[in-house]
Amino acid sequence: MNTQIVAVVISEGAKLVGQWFRNRPILIKTAPPAPVAEVPQQMPPVNSSVSTEEKATEIATGCIPCAIGHLGTCSGLLNEAMRFANSDGMQSNEVIDRVGKCLDELNAMERVDLRPEMLVSLPDWERELADQVLVASRETRHALEGFEFVDALEKAAAQTQTLRTQIWRKWIKSKMRHLTPKEQARIQEKVIEKLDELQLEEGEEETAG
Repeated sequence: MNTQIVAVVISEGAKLVGQWFRNRPILIKTAPPAPVAEVPQQMPPVNSSVSTEEKATEIATGCIPCAIGHLGTCSGLLNEAMRFANSDGMQSNEVIDRVGKCLDELNAMERVDLRPEMLVSLPDWERELADQVLVASRETRHALEGFEFVDALEKAAAQTQTLRTQIWRKWIKSKMRHLTPKEQARIQEKVIEKLDELQLEEGEEETAG
């Protein structure tokens, strides 16, 4: 197998992993219901494939990936703000507006994507990442709300970019380590399908040549 095929397979595998985790439901373990008095009325049996201990909720999944997206947007805004600050000064509307938009991103991340309702069902390792993001986000907000000098803005931009990179790396590596057998089988199946397609295309090219 040539190097190009190997590279594509690895790339496709990574994409499939990301898509699988973003689309999977969050499972919350619930305690057994308290006993209640019997009701004389007979109720028809209900067939359900959902376990009472692992009930899928309607809460959107992927609060950490969404948080990473907010951090990436904020980092880009601060980098642009730095460019205008160096050329036009800290009182430029371009600087002020971009810092304000970054604050909006951080507020949305903290109050929506990382709100308690989203964190309560996360595994311990993912909850730890969320806590790291929340602490760093609050520190960045406080720094930006009182920024006066270019150096402070530059420091906030650098810290936001570093946080985004670190959290993304930790999240994807931990996800790979915590794949269930079912998830592993599905991803492996998709990668094999892609590999077969690439080998077929390579064979056709050699025949045509």
